[in-house]
Amino acid sequence: MPKKTQDPSFEQLYSELEATIEKLEEGNLPLDDALALYERGTALAKQCSAMLDRAELRIQELAPNATSFADENGELQMLDDDEED
Repeated sequence: MPKKTQDPSFEQLYSELEATIEKLEEGNLPLDDALALYERGTALAKQCSAMLDRAELRIQELAPNATSFADENGELQMLDDDEED
């Protein structure tokens, strides 16, 4: 039976997205290459966003009285609704 390939982790996708952005920002790419990188970057961004959305929903299911937010480093933080005051 063939071995099932494992989906990439959020960290792997995000790392690839960062590398893609760096390549685009460097410039000096042929138009076709730049468009292909841009297309890959948008796909990676959508995947990362979807993974974060699923994680947030899971957290809300586990802690329905908590509010989540991302800090300045993009780290997910949790506050109990009672702590917000």
